[in-house]
Amino acid sequence: MKLLLDENLSPQHASELRTEGHDAIAVLEVGLAGAADEHVLRFAVENGRLLVTLDADFANVMRFPPERTLGVVRLKVHPATEERIRRAIRRALLFLQNIDMAGRLAVVDEDKIRIRR
Repeated sequence: MKLLLDENLSPQHASELRTEGHDAIAVLEVGLAGAADEHVLRFAVENGRLLVTLDADFANVMRFPPERTLGVVRLKVHPATEERIRRAIRRALLFLQNIDMAGRLAVVDEDKIRIRR
């Protein structure tokens, strides 16, 4: 699973994921800092990456229909501390490892993971 971590996630998470063997890059690492959501999502699709984000806008299926993506993982973590984010990402990756996320939206909160098309 190839991942693109949105700019609201520290690039440190992408770095840690790479050391664990995941193919992960951060938006900040590819020169998309401050880019519009549409540009970030287009980059993810064009590069075959699942988008991981804290941004609730990406969970708006009217604005960003999941079927036009290779998958979006929306982390719903409050408070969004680095440790809680780290745990949510790891939990999501473990849960989703055998699921084809293309065209799907996963919402990950601290109690459950919901997947919708």
